[in-house]
Amino acid sequence: MKSLLTDPGEIKIFILYLLDKIGYPLDYPSIGAIMMQDGVVNFFDFAECFFALVEAGHIREIYPDGDGPSRNEEPDDPNVAPFGAIDETDDDDEIKKPRKLYEVSETGHRVAVGLGDSIMVSVRERSYRSALRHLSLKKRGAQVEKSYEPEGDGFIVRCSITDKEGTALDLKLRADSKYQLERMMSNFDDRPEVIFRGIVALMSGDVNYLFEQ
Repeated sequence: MKSLLTDPGEIKIFILYLLDKIGYPLDYPSIGAIMMQDGVVNFFDFAECFFALVEAGHIREIYPDGDGPSRNEEPDDPNVAPFGAIDETDDDDEIKKPRKLYEVSETGHRVAVGLGDSIMVSVRERSYRSALRHLSLKKRGAQVEKSYEPEGDGFIVRCSITDKEGTALDLKLRADSKYQLERMMSNFDDRPEVIFRGIVALMSGDVNYLFEQ
């Protein structure tokens, strides 16, 4: 499938736009998966543009555990090993590879804000929605709430998920028995992300086989 974006300038703006919208540091494999999951860019174009942005200072490396290399050390070669929360131990010297994350810098943020509108609206919105589905609710800082109230012989269950963009899910449905109520409340409490993704998949037609007679 042909990628939607092939111009290096557009790809760089796209990378900065999505990372800026997400709003918190991610490891390299997660960023790559998000950027490429909708076929907007291919792997080689993404990798080349991503590390060009790092070199230009629009994306910065951070080490949340405080165990990063010194400024004089050579950066990792992206073609040799993947980035991210990887624990690689050398059998000889027992040295672990430091955990590395990436985030948009101040200059990268200004580029994303100033030029983000140049990317097709459909590409921007679809990619951002896909990114939110890819990332965990916890990482997104989402608030998960549930409640219920009696109605007639049953109960009305309400489940909601909100994040920094606003309401992601606001669901009301009827439980016909106390047992069903307890199951609904327990499942949403244990697996809100699975339920959220399932509803999105149903509504968007990604699991149409469920509707087959």
